[in-house]
This record gives sequence, structure tokens and C-alpha cells, in this order.
Amino acid sequence: MSASANVTETIESHVTFDSIFLSYGTREVFRDLACEMLARRVTVLMGASGAGKSTLLRMIGGLQRPDRGHISVAGQALQELDEPGLARVRKRLGMLFQNGALLDSMTIFDNVALPLREHSSLTEAEIATAVRERLDAVGLEGVENLLPGELSGGMLRRAALARAIVEDPEILLCDEPFSGLDPPNVERIEALLTQLNRERGLTVIVTSHHMASSLRMGHRLVLLRNNTAISGTPEELATSDDSEIRDFLGADGVAYLKTLSSGGTSE
Repeated sequence: MSASANVTETIESHVTFDSIFLSYGTREVFRDLACEMLARRVTVLMGASGAGKSTLLRMIGGLQRPDRGHISVAGQALQELDEPGLARVRKRLGMLFQNGALLDSMTIFDNVALPLREHSSLTEAEIATAVRERLDAVGLEGVENLLPGELSGGMLRRAALARAIVEDPEILLCDEPFSGLDPPNVERIEALLTQLNRERGLTVIVTSHHMASSLRMGHRLVLLRNNTAISGTPEELATSDDSEIRDFLGADGVAYLKTLSSGGTSE
């Protein structure tokens, strides 16, 4: 069964974009864009390179302001907030960067501990407990004293995920979390994100070019095209009469969704 089967329209929106316009000089990025990310669900942002997926993540964190429009994150209207207000919203967010963005000169323990040391009043003993719990949650044990350069690519991504959740965010933003990973590690990161969503109730927002994982894990897909967004469950987009949507999903994507909806597997 697809992840989207349990989604209902009564689930509240955790992030909402309304009438968003954004241009960089003469290049228009968004024109009257509207979409939402549901609370405690996985939303996958898809679209061609340059469509604005990472820009939407920056907007959620208040790092990029639209030219016009309204953005609400966890009930807060970002356009009404000053920098201290935005900082309070950011404390409710976790961020998994595309390449992990761990500091090479620091141990894995210190990398994961860094947000707590900078933004909390926890004691070192409490920080150590939190770090080890998050590393265990992503399947990493015994790596605390290693440097990032001593880990494989998949382990690095999991260590970065541990750092992203160490402050117990409400919303987890993931920018191309599968980029550069081999298939076993793609499946492992996908499983971890799905597990965090189910067990911790995290709202997970993912940008991705990886079609199979997007269709498996996404309760909703937001497809960016023509400077705006089209949203729906994977099944809704796969059965759309819009030829551009079906072309983007591709024959393999549509066939995969049919397999899921019939109760089969992709194997």
C-alpha cells in the first residue's frame, strides 16, 4: 500500500505558501505559487533543476523572502516576523543538507553535539546522552570519535541526519538526501526518514530527483513547473490527465504506482 493511502484532507497544514511571487532580476522563479505541507506527513518537492525546490526550503526557514505572498510555518506568518521571531521559528526546524555539511575538523560526536552546545543550556552529560540517542536512532554506533573523512558516504548522510534531529524539531527539511548515494544507502536513508515520520510524528519535507523513493515515501508530492506548483498524492498525479505530469513521472513511475496500488512490490 502506498504511504498516501492514510492521508485525509482534515490533517492540518504545517507549512503553507499562498500567492508567492519571486524573481531574480529578469528571471521569474515563482508566479502565484500556492501549496501546503501537511503536519506529520512526508511531502516530496519535485521538479526540474532550477525549478525552485531548494528555494522553497530556504523560504520555510526565512532565509529567502518572496517578492509578494504569504508563508505560514507552524502557525507563524513569516512576513510578520522580525529576525528574533524568525530565529524562534528556525528552532522548530531541522535541516539535512544535500552533502551533509559536517565540519571535517570535528569528530562525529562534536558535529552532532554542536547545535545543542550553541542553542541549549544542557549540561555536557545531557548532551552526550542526546547525541548517542540520535546516533543510535540512525543506526550509527561506535563512530563518535571518528572524523567525517573516516566514514562512508552513506554513514556521513546518517550522521548529518542525527545532527538534524538532535534538537527534536517539529519539521525536518531534507535537501536532496539521496544525492550521490548507491541504491542500498538510498533505501536506508528513505527508511530512516519514514521511520522518523511515523515514530516521532515529524513533518518531513524532502526535495528529490529520485523517483522511486519519492513515490514510496511521499504522502503528497508537490511538482514545481511553469513557475507554480501542482500538488497531490502520488496516485493522483500518476492518474492525472495532464500529459506533462505523466511525462515527468515517466512510464516507470506510473507503472511503479500501479504496482503499489495493486498491493504488489517493485521487486
